[in-house]
Amino acid sequence: MEEITEEKVRGEWYRSSIQERRELGMFALKTLMTLNSGGFVVLLTFLGNSSAQTAFLVTLGAIKLAMLSFLAGIVLAFLVIALAYVVALTSNPYTGRTALADWFVIPAYLIIAWLSLAAFSFAVWTVLSGVEVR
Repeated sequence: MEEITEEKVRGEWYRSSIQERRELGMFALKTLMTLNSGGFVVLLTFLGNSSAQTAFLVTLGAIKLAMLSFLAGIVLAFLVIALAYVVALTSNPYTGRTALADWFVIPAYLIIAWLSLAAFSFAVWTVLSGVEVR
């Protein structure tokens, strides 16, 4: 039977925490994609039903800006996923070779993800501020 040392326990804990962070990060990116694409679809559905069934009207400028913001959020989320994919492909843990330094990549992931969330928030605010009663 193999002896359990403190070093092995720390190594296993480290691997487990990396896997957890990876799963949480992917969940966050999937959430951003769902929010932005769902907002885009809801806006299109509202446009199709608004003329016949509601007493509210959204200005064309607000609709255009909101659609562009939702699209920007989708593109930013895809950008984070693509950047993570490239970094994963070019990194090799056995040789210690990394594509980009962690001090650059991790903040870049976070900034781009926050921009995607900001695009969603701005799009929702734009639609809500552009609502008029007929």
